[in-house]
Parts: sequence; structure tokens; C-alpha cells
Amino acid sequence: MNKNLIFLMLLPSFCFAEQSAKFSLNAELYSDPVSVHAFLNDWDSPRLEKGKNAFASGKMKLETQHDHWTMGWVWSYDYQLRFSEDMAKLYYQIKNDQLIDANSNYALELEAQHVDTVGARFGYDWDINSDWKIVTGLTALIGRHYVDGEFQAQGQTSNKPELMDRVKWLNGHLNYSYDEPALKEDELGWNGQTNKGYGYALDLGVKGKLAKNWDIAVQAEDIFSYLYWDNAPFTKYSIRYDQNSRPRMDLAGQLSKTKQYTQKLPYKVSSEITYSRNDQPWSLSLTSFSNQYLTLVQMNGFWQYASLKYGVHIEPQTQSLGVSVQHKNFGLKYLTDDLATNDAHRFSTYLYAQYFW
Repeated sequence: MNKNLIFLMLLPSFCFAEQSAKFSLNAELYSDPVSVHAFLNDWDSPRLEKGKNAFASGKMKLETQHDHWTMGWVWSYDYQLRFSEDMAKLYYQIKNDQLIDANSNYALELEAQHVDTVGARFGYDWDINSDWKIVTGLTALIGRHYVDGEFQAQGQTSNKPELMDRVKWLNGHLNYSYDEPALKEDELGWNGQTNKGYGYALDLGVKGKLAKNWDIAVQAEDIFSYLYWDNAPFTKYSIRYDQNSRPRMDLAGQLSKTKQYTQKLPYKVSSEITYSRNDQPWSLSLTSFSNQYLTLVQMNGFWQYASLKYGVHIEPQTQSLGVSVQHKNFGLKYLTDDLATNDAHRFSTYLYAQYFW
């Protein structure tokens, strides 16, 4: 008998045996130099602050669980920037039509990763003993969009009024790959595009009791995880500009394609240590969220009342405050450093709804 037919015949019986179905959405956003809103909208902001990091990370999941097995659909989004303060200042000045600083030295550095994927996740929970559990998962991914690369340069400005006259000299290099050009390569007669990427993502977690009233949970997502993009376009250029040379600008490099580009996905690690007592309605916890560039830590307090668990959250690094409510079937958490969304540098939210049968 056809294997696909056997699978379709077995699928309904598996579905009826499911114990739960869960929808969840998690978003973590942070930006040092400009607000999150400005970071996602070409740095259009009335002011610039210091800092080297900006990221937006989101994941939406629809999953079912039966005993130790989990299967479901996942959408994931990551946008990470790591830059020098000079790079942030220069980019901000250009995007906001400001004249760049005169008679200054610029050390320009930028690392950028942007990836958008969907996929099917299969997970299994391993019970080590009554107190400890290991959570594993493998997601088969389809890549929908990506940018991956870096820019480095050194430069100096003069006090002349026009932009190209104010740049006294500049030496740097650009190296990045993408699914669609991001730096107006089409103006150079290049409009390279890639097919969809395919790959996988691994996640690994551990949950357990450290002592009588202490619990710990650690979850690492997208570890040792890759996307493979066929016929991937890339831009590789060395840039030299000198006012006293003729011609002033010298570009050396290429716009081309590689047979296959391998992109390593940005990892995320979250952890929580909780103190609770069975004879008390309150509990305390310390949580963290980490990516390649930084770690953000939160202090949390909870109060159980009837079937609801209420929480307050403090993130000292970003001066953010949050509240949450949890129920067996639904939950919501919201944290920010400014209730005026357009001015917030930090935003975090988590919501879920689940049904048991």
C-alpha cells in the first residue's frame, strides 16, 4: 500500500489522541541609539543616544502535544545589528538629512543579520527522573528573506559644506549576501535574487529542581542551525575615497552569485530561576534573555489568586517595567521602558492560548 496513504490513515487517530494544542507569540525588541520604532523605520528619530546594539526577535508557534511528543508550525523572525558608535552616528545623520561632523575621525563597523523563516517543528521531552527533564526540538525550515554580512571602514572629514567634499578620505570594505539587493545594486545594473533557502534549527532545554523550593529552566533556540541559499547573490567591494586623488573614488570588487550560501542562524538563550513555596501564594524569579551580542536580565514577582497568577517585572539595564497574567488556558506579558510606543527603546511581549482534552 502507498506509504502516503498509510500516513493519512494513521493521522486522524494520532490527532484524536492529542492532549493539548497551544498557540504562542513571543517578541523581544531592543535598540540602544534610537527607539525601536525608529530602528525598524530607517532611524527616523528626533534624537540619537549612545549604544552598539539593536535587535528584533519574534517567534509564533502553533503546536500540539501528545505525551512526550510535540509537533507544530513555527514562524520566526530575527533582525540583529551590531555597530560602532561612529557608524550609528553617521547612519543617523545621513538618514535624518543632517550634515556629518566636521574635522572628525570615523571608525565605522557594522554586522547585520536579517532572516525570516517558516517551518515544521518536531520535539521530544526526555524525563531524566521525577525532578529533571530535557526538552529537544528539530525544525525543518524554509527561508523567506535574509541579509547577512558586514561593513568596516576608517575615514576622516573636513569642514567643507557639501557631503562629498566634507569626506576627506575613506577606506573600507563591504561584504554581504542577500536574497534581494539592499544597497541599490540595481543602479549598477545588478538585480540578483536567490531561490528560497532550506535548512534546519535545533533547540535544547532543561528543566528541574535545584533544591526544595528552587526550580530552574534553560532554553537554547537555533543552536547549530543553518539555512542554505541556492544561487545566492552577494556584494563584495573595497572602497577608497580621497579628495586629493583623481579620480576621487576607487571601487574594487564584484556583484555576483555563489552556488550556495550557508547562513548560520542567530541563537537565543533564555533562563529562569524560581523560588516558590507550596504554603505561600507568592513566588520570585530571575530571568534572562541572551543573543550573540548582549544579555538582558529581569527580576520578577508573582502572586497566585484563585486560577490566575499575576506578575510584575523589572529589567534594570533598560529601566523597563512589565506586568503579566497567567492561566492554565491563556496568558499575557507586556514589558517596556516607555508607554509611548514610538519612544520606547525596549519592548517585550509574550502571549499564549492553549486547550486541553
